[in-house]
Amino acid sequence: MLRTLVRFAPTFIGVLLIYAGIYKLAFPGEATYALEALSLKYDIANALIVIITVAELYLGRLLLLRIHLRFALTASTVLFFVFTCFLWYLATLAHPPGCGCLGFSTVFKSNKSNAVFGIMRNCLILWMLKAYYDFFFKVPVKRAQETAQT
Repeated sequence: MLRTLVRFAPTFIGVLLIYAGIYKLAFPGEATYALEALSLKYDIANALIVIITVAELYLGRLLLLRIHLRFALTASTVLFFVFTCFLWYLATLAHPPGCGCLGFSTVFKSNKSNAVFGIMRNCLILWMLKAYYDFFFKVPVKRAQETAQT
């Protein structure tokens, strides 16, 4: 079961990233407003949303098609780590704005609860990315020791 979950991680995360990118294309306002909570000016926040949207769509495509998979996994890990740090920051605010991520901003009654849920979701995604990378790309310890001895 776990092996199957790990094997389909790039497909699942790729679909998730493409969905998030399309959602931000259709409704960029909430994500822009969330970045303005960092005291960014509207133009800078808007430009960052465009960059994030392009990155989500690009990485989602790479993961779905399994093109440059090492790069896609590494870049996705960095992206989700940054998203998780941002959600953590939102969770520390007294009255945080909605994060604008995935359109799940109304799952709970408060944006703080949505941010905490997002942190847990992103930690699961980060675990899936690491598990896939370790399972398919990491050199087994015994083979690495044999190579080091020769």
